[in-house]
Amino acid sequence: MNSQQDSPRRRRAAATPAVTDSDGAPFRRLRTGRRRAEPTAPFDQHRPAPEAPEEASEGDLATPVVEPSPTPVAASAHASATVEETDEAEPELGHDDETHVAEAAHEEPNTIFGPSDADEHADEPFDEAHDYTLNHPPELAAALAQRKKRRRRRNIIMVSVFTIFVLALTAAGLFINGLLNTEPADFEGPGEGEVTFVVAQGWGPNRVGDELVSQGIVASREAFLQALSSADSENKEVHPGEYPLQTKLPARDAADVLLGVGSAPVAYLAINQNARLPAALEAIAEATGIELPELQELATAPETFGLDSSYENIEGFLHPGEYRFPVDSSAEEVLQMLVDATRDKLAAAGASDPDDAYRALTIASILQGEARTDDYAVVAGAIENRLKPDNRETGGLLQVDSSVIYGLDRYTLEFTAEEKADESNPYNTYQHAGLPPTPIGSPGDAAIEAAVNPDENDYYYWVTVNIATGETKFAESYSEHRRNQQEYRDYCAANPGVCG
Repeated sequence: MNSQQDSPRRRRAAATPAVTDSDGAPFRRLRTGRRRAEPTAPFDQHRPAPEAPEEASEGDLATPVVEPSPTPVAASAHASATVEETDEAEPELGHDDETHVAEAAHEEPNTIFGPSDADEHADEPFDEAHDYTLNHPPELAAALAQRKKRRRRRNIIMVSVFTIFVLALTAAGLFINGLLNTEPADFEGPGEGEVTFVVAQGWGPNRVGDELVSQGIVASREAFLQALSSADSENKEVHPGEYPLQTKLPARDAADVLLGVGSAPVAYLAINQNARLPAALEAIAEATGIELPELQELATAPETFGLDSSYENIEGFLHPGEYRFPVDSSAEEVLQMLVDATRDKLAAAGASDPDDAYRALTIASILQGEARTDDYAVVAGAIENRLKPDNRETGGLLQVDSSVIYGLDRYTLEFTAEEKADESNPYNTYQHAGLPPTPIGSPGDAAIEAAVNPDENDYYYWVTVNIATGETKFAESYSEHRRNQQEYRDYCAANPGVCG
């Protein structure tokens, strides 16, 4: 056969149109470069419709018209059909042709069950996680189930904890509400017996309530505080003083007595310890509305109040403390109450004789201005030693600064050398032996007790060496006292402005 003449194999190849990617190749290339086994679309769907065949020329084999199959078929199937209809026997295939037919047969689309899942997702973007899901469905399903189980367990725990918290909060609220709404213990009354209840300086409502409970006057502090706050009185403050009460008294009744509800209006008076007579009279006038000149005139007539007429005035007898008077009390009634309080305290300490009492009252007023409370008894013993006739240390001189400044009508302990040598000052205990003419203020109970019952010792001197702590050192001789004085000076030098 002429080499230029077409062989049957070439005629078959010419009769079978070449398949290209643009014609809708039955294989889809993946992102990895491999070809997917399933076709992306029926092969014939992408082939152009064949044109009407021209008359074959002599010597040529006319190309048969292939009708479209009702179902898509692979290119290899059409090729095979064409070969079978054209030639009686299949010529032997070369190596390339065998490979092509094998790949076509292997990659023949599934025309029975329809397109695969890969065809449905062919046009979607490549998703590695999705590809992993397709290749590992059992493992993924197990992981999702485990995650769902953990999430369900976590939600159950959170709901349980929140529920417990809400229940606990509700229970606490109910408990607190029950406490707040519980009525405190209280006596029904009307009260038993009689008791004098004393309110001291500085006591607040809580302390007053506690003391009332401890003495069996009211049943509970809470009941008293409620009665105090709801009492029909503008003033809710319980002033220091003595109040007639009963035991087992309703809290409302006790509060009314302490506030003066239902009784005559009262005036409240407070006298400070170591207060001098002029200051005490001014405090009385301000508290009671009594004219100050009237009080001053009465103060110079001690016999009016049962005292010795030889006294210059009632200095020292206006006992410090807190008092409540009816607003219509007279000047004489007010002063008499304070004088009686001092006389009662002197008698209780053991000074019932008027002369002994007045002497003790004068010493007590010096203690109040010279020493600390803890040192009252020791200083009182030293004063007694100085007052003894055989005193060779001071010659009967008390030498106390508090008395000197009283005569100077000052409160500071500083005075000049000239003032120290001034004999015209009757209260100058550096110049006049013995006690000053009168007490130098109103002493408190502790000072009166120490003056009546002094400590027996051999001291003649005392000096405070530390203002901050009140430390006081005592001495039997003047030489020892000078050393103590130097310690005081050193302290003042190291603490400027403290000693005054």
